[in-house]
Amino acid sequence: MEIPVRRNRRIRRGPRPFQHPLFRRVFAVAVAGHLVRFIDFTIVAWLVVQLTDSSSAVGLLIFFRVIPFLIFGPVVGTLLDRFPRIAIFRLTQLGMAVTAALFGAAVVLDLASLPVIYAYTLVMGLLFMAEIPSKRAYMSGIVGPAALGSALALDMVSLNLSWFAGSNLGGLVAKLINPGWAYMAIGAVFFANFIVLRKLPVMFRRSAEENAIGPMRSFVEGFRYARGNQAIFAGLLVVGINNFFGYPFESMAAAFASDIYDAGPTQFGLLMSAQGLGATITAGYVAVMGRRLRNPGKYLIVAAMIQAVGNIGFSYTTTVTTGFLAIMTLGLIQMVFGITHTMLILLAAPSNMRGRVMGFQVLMMGLFPVGSLALGIAGDAIGLPSAVRVFSITGFILLSLVWIFYPKLRRPIV
Repeated sequence: MEIPVRRNRRIRRGPRPFQHPLFRRVFAVAVAGHLVRFIDFTIVAWLVVQLTDSSSAVGLLIFFRVIPFLIFGPVVGTLLDRFPRIAIFRLTQLGMAVTAALFGAAVVLDLASLPVIYAYTLVMGLLFMAEIPSKRAYMSGIVGPAALGSALALDMVSLNLSWFAGSNLGGLVAKLINPGWAYMAIGAVFFANFIVLRKLPVMFRRSAEENAIGPMRSFVEGFRYARGNQAIFAGLLVVGINNFFGYPFESMAAAFASDIYDAGPTQFGLLMSAQGLGATITAGYVAVMGRRLRNPGKYLIVAAMIQAVGNIGFSYTTTVTTGFLAIMTLGLIQMVFGITHTMLILLAAPSNMRGRVMGFQVLMMGLFPVGSLALGIAGDAIGLPSAVRVFSITGFILLSLVWIFYPKLRRPIV
């Protein structure tokens, strides 16, 4: 009779992370931030298309938003091991509040030229890049290893639901009011986040000996640690390989919709929501179940390999229906990958090295826009479906080599 009682208790209380008051506070900030971030991206893309008919001009928005991951990831990781993570998380909210307000003023004053928009996007991308590891490292300190998977999944659920809701709200806002005033409101939300995060406990402090180490030495020690830990190093390799080769279904969905499916506007919007739908299903399941994965590295590389095979299937789709089903299914798998690569680092790395290792993780994530650019060039040369197959097969081969030469990646984390 005890098992049903425990299950009912879990249902009444909800996922385990919500039992922590500090987590509920941080999660509320994350939800608000995710929502206004997608409103922001929708409006800024609309501003660009009002200024130019160039599709590459819109593509540059993604480039400037993501390129800080590739350039500054390890630097931010070093900072996370030198300063309180909650302080960095809080400062990112203040930085985004000020940046959004200044950009809103530029829009109101009719000063939002393409260079201004790209500069704004670059700064927001830099701050977002610092927010991700600082928030997740702090979350891990709140909930502990047992509930970490559920906490990360809840963050992913809020991200994907905000993707859907924020994108639609952004379009509505751009239609009804002056975008400049919308950015003032976005800045106000980020400033409210900054206030909500005040007076939270630090959770992690460096020792006096570690404080005496210079930033460069700290960076080198972090690299040596990541390189010497086979599970972490292999996990970083998988993240890099998958971000470069494993996301044709995301980066080229628009091209497939236009050139192969001949989709109309409504069908195009449906295709763009498919990945978020699949990802939300997986993240919701993990969040509710709340079980600790003792060997996240195994799930990580298996998910990446399945994603590679799924991309090959995606390359053969010829209709909106088959494309939607393929992208939704790949969204299911991608979310397993997204949760487990962060879990691996947070569980395998000691607290004093966690920030630096997450910095290298961010660096590997920054390979996504580079891979998308290379895929686009290959698609122009040999045709998009063929290019997707070449990329997918190459990625699968590289992942197979990691599987063979780094067996510790697949073992449980003690």
